[in-house]
Amino acid sequence: MSIAADDGPTSLGRLLSPRSVALVGASEGRTMSDVAVSHLQNAGVDLHLVNARSATAYGLATVPSLSAIGTPVDAVLTLIGAKATADVVDEAGALGCAGLVLVASGFAEVGPDGVGLQGRIVDACHRYGMAAVGPNCTGFANISEGVSLFTGMPVALRPGPLSIVSQSGYLMRAAMVAARERNLGVRLAVSSGNEAVTGLADYIDFLAADPETTVICLVLETIRDREGFFAAVGRARAAGKPIIALKLGHSDRGRDIMQSHTGAIATEAWVYEVGLRQAGVVLAEDLEGLLDRAQLLVQLPRERWRVTRNVALIASSGGVAALASDIVTSEGVDLPALDDLRERVRQTIPTAPYANPLDLTGFAVEPPSVVEDLVEIFTASDDVDALVVGWWTGDEDARRAEMFLEPLRNVAGRTDTPLIITTVEESRIGTWTTDAAQGLVACTRGLRGTARALAAMAEHVGFRGGPLGTPLLRDPLPRPATVNSAAGPIVGFADSLRLLAEAGVPVAAPIIADGPGGLADADLSGLGDAAVVKLADVPHRTEMGAVRVGVPSADLLAVAEDLDAIARREGVPPTLAIQPLVTGRGEAFIGGRNRTDLGAIIVVGLGGVLVELTGRPIGRLLPATTEDIEAMLDELGAGTVFAGLRGQEAWDRKALAAAVAGVAELMTRAPWLESIDVNPLICDERGCTAVDALLVMTPET
Repeated sequence: MSIAADDGPTSLGRLLSPRSVALVGASEGRTMSDVAVSHLQNAGVDLHLVNARSATAYGLATVPSLSAIGTPVDAVLTLIGAKATADVVDEAGALGCAGLVLVASGFAEVGPDGVGLQGRIVDACHRYGMAAVGPNCTGFANISEGVSLFTGMPVALRPGPLSIVSQSGYLMRAAMVAARERNLGVRLAVSSGNEAVTGLADYIDFLAADPETTVICLVLETIRDREGFFAAVGRARAAGKPIIALKLGHSDRGRDIMQSHTGAIATEAWVYEVGLRQAGVVLAEDLEGLLDRAQLLVQLPRERWRVTRNVALIASSGGVAALASDIVTSEGVDLPALDDLRERVRQTIPTAPYANPLDLTGFAVEPPSVVEDLVEIFTASDDVDALVVGWWTGDEDARRAEMFLEPLRNVAGRTDTPLIITTVEESRIGTWTTDAAQGLVACTRGLRGTARALAAMAEHVGFRGGPLGTPLLRDPLPRPATVNSAAGPIVGFADSLRLLAEAGVPVAAPIIADGPGGLADADLSGLGDAAVVKLADVPHRTEMGAVRVGVPSADLLAVAEDLDAIARREGVPPTLAIQPLVTGRGEAFIGGRNRTDLGAIIVVGLGGVLVELTGRPIGRLLPATTEDIEAMLDELGAGTVFAGLRGQEAWDRKALAAAVAGVAELMTRAPWLESIDVNPLICDERGCTAVDALLVMTPET
């Protein structure tokens, strides 16, 4: 079946399911051409070879140009250089072709000259309504239809419901190989390259509508169209199709983020992690993990997908049982003891020391009814979300595996509990497992891979979020006066706290004095017994030693003079901020960045000694709904700060949620704001108060 929109094939649909193909640059003895032609010669398509220098190639007649074909074709594969490729795109459009696969590099990825060439491609494709895969790609493989416009060596894959889109051509083929190792059937694999014309959103939309695709795997370098991408992800999820993604470049963002100016250092890698999870995309840490996580979702019918947290495991030996306990739990899947099942299990296996994992060492599992009885015991338990059997499933193991597969298939007809047979090691899964499993049993690769697959299924099914909204700029605030600093242009301290207060964030209102001499004119009557004195318009003032806490009124002048000396030494403004001393149970921070690849992001975390309770901040892309903020606080609190810590009163959760919402509102209304850092926010059962803030502005143009 061709990939098509509801109202018929689109240009992208015709390109990915072509009946006629022109290969421009066909040349015998050239490896790329040899490979591409080998994919197409027996693909059942009307094939045209374009070569201006030779009348024949590969035993076929050639034509000197695309135009010489005389009729439009569905797909044009170009194996020529960048400049010649741009000329061919114009020629294809004039001929009425549906789309092109543009293999050449030398476009936007190389700089200004390449940007101009890529612009020509974009203009021509838009003008003629053509789709284009690439440029700077390796093409695509339509496995279900046996048509590949692909410059990589063939991978022996069976057709199936998994589709792959990779921005890396090399990793597209590597993902295909990884799918083969797991015996996962593939529908379509695309190397999207620079995505000059047809982008991730287009591919995801097609796959969301494609009846043969049930699971989508992505290999991402960057998301070029934030709104289009997340809208397409939302449509795929609405169609019931999981998306699993490997984001390249996900290096550690640095755990010191908790103690730093968070708005300025939340890295792009972390922003991607936050945004993709927020949209319901399941993340993988490497290529193996990407295909591991697809295994159950690809093999099991949708009605068998479950949130699987508690797993029972039947092991073929004590060693396997011990190894499974270590590996499976390390991937976030539990193997509960199931002590209430022990006596029933022992009626079949008297020597079993534990019910879970169940060690079958030395016990005969034939006839199959013995295993079937055990499977019935586990699947009947409300404490078992899935049952895993560790056994052999290689090409040579088909006959022996039936001692487990037969009883698993029998029970599958009477339960909706997912049933899985897995290898212990990470070996290739036999091709016979597809027919033997009959869609009732999943056959997975390795204990770790199985645990990842269970976790991915649970994450997809358990996701309760919705599609990401599109940020809207509402009632933009005027740009305040700029203070130049080592961190770039910043908002003055007084204006920063004023903006927060106007956004609904309680603040410790500052008294501003122009150096020590300004104290005489300041009204200090409301400060109480002790105050906080700091250099006002200075980023990173704590590192500079420019903050004094708990200053008695009698010492204010001396402290002001000390800070004035620091200001002169450091060459920073001498303006002072004097605030009442605010105390509480603990500290939080709220930060954000307005400009990332994926738009604005807000971050909330614990401060001070509470850092050790979470070890990480929590983020959401904006706009953040009330539900998003509540979910952030659920992750942040982890049953501690809002339920009471070490016997102390709980923090005021509503107050912290309101402060997060206030900062989010400020960010959406401040187009001139680069980043924001409210740190610390002093919290206890009475509320939350911001005592310091750093607002970094975009440079004026």
